[in-house]
Amino acid sequence: MRKPMTLVEGEGSIIILENNGLVDRVLYEITEAPRFFEYILRGRDPWMTVDLISRVCGLCGVSYSYMAAKAFEKCLGVEVDEYIERLREAIHLAERVKSHALHVFFMNLPELTNSRSTIELASRNPDLFRKAVDLVNHSRRIMSILGGRFHNVVNVKIGGVYRAPSREEVEKAKIEVTGALKSALELASIVLSLKPSVALPSGGLGVCIYSVYGYPHHGDKLLLGDKVYELGEFYGEVSVSHRVEHSNATHYRLRGGESYYVGPVARFNKYYSMLREEARELLKSHGWSPPVGVVEAYVARLAEMVNALLEIRDILESHREVQIPSSIKQVNTRGGSICEYAVEAPRGVLYGRFKLGDNGRIQECTLITPTAQNLASMEDTATRALRNKRINGKAVDIAKYIAVAYDPCISCSVHAIRVEFLRINP
Repeated sequence: MRKPMTLVEGEGSIIILENNGLVDRVLYEITEAPRFFEYILRGRDPWMTVDLISRVCGLCGVSYSYMAAKAFEKCLGVEVDEYIERLREAIHLAERVKSHALHVFFMNLPELTNSRSTIELASRNPDLFRKAVDLVNHSRRIMSILGGRFHNVVNVKIGGVYRAPSREEVEKAKIEVTGALKSALELASIVLSLKPSVALPSGGLGVCIYSVYGYPHHGDKLLLGDKVYELGEFYGEVSVSHRVEHSNATHYRLRGGESYYVGPVARFNKYYSMLREEARELLKSHGWSPPVGVVEAYVARLAEMVNALLEIRDILESHREVQIPSSIKQVNTRGGSICEYAVEAPRGVLYGRFKLGDNGRIQECTLITPTAQNLASMEDTATRALRNKRINGKAVDIAKYIAVAYDPCISCSVHAIRVEFLRINP
């Protein structure tokens, strides 16, 4: 049985394999065309790459640019002004708010409320829908003020930003944050009162960026269980890529074959104590605390939205005037340098690895996206939930529900397909 996936970003289908009328396996077929960004970036200089790489994704373009900038800064020894670094964090957190708001209120909420579509949900709850639209618009305006525009922002570069906001712009951004926080709190109070209609097993082991200073945001180490890994160690030895016949996207599993998941649930379950007190109190007032499962991911997203807005507010309160150099300072690069870093994109760990050639340009590029890492976990979760159950409308609904809960960015997950040439001897 094959059914299209709905309420997700991108194109794909659910495939249910049956055995004597019962579910044997659930697969998620990704039919998006490959986008070849690893190849597009070859031969580019690092400074151009930071701008170009944001085009990988319309939902999390900041995450790509920020990851690339941090990767090059780390390996080239470029220092960033402390306030400018915080300003970039604010742009990235605004993206998290926008992405989570779009998912929770326009994709996940119809499933939670048994609505047939977002349009039906809006007609039944016009005030809720209006507040959700307001929240998205507030986050977009914050991104525009700080990032130059709300879509694929243009204000992140190696060494900082192209332009710092004026005092007047910061005050406008504060107004938007106040409005966004008001809408987020009101909406969260409604949605946190809802419970999933189905109970599902967890998605396996969670992986997130290792943090000792606060809620995970970016870094060069990963946390799996209680063990900390360097990025190169994790993606070189622990996580293994797999090609599957039914998908254009690469799957990732642990070397032993077990799937793992990244994203808000992984961050929330491990670093709940590092959320702001206001966010934790909001959850407690509605009876929520870790651990949460995959179908309860909206709880983690709501907590992260509130937490992010509080962080942005503090960053804007610390505003000071800074001078941005009119030209980008070129840094000498060594051939063979490996520049790698990871950020917590809205959907989870986004890893980038760039090898520089003797001319200082990119020789090799590897991008490992959150959705590519989550696809195996999606299939394992759905298979565990449905195996040996009858194939009917309810089984299809559960498979769809799991896909929506993971919030896959399907377009983002397909970059390149390995081409294998086989010689046929005459």
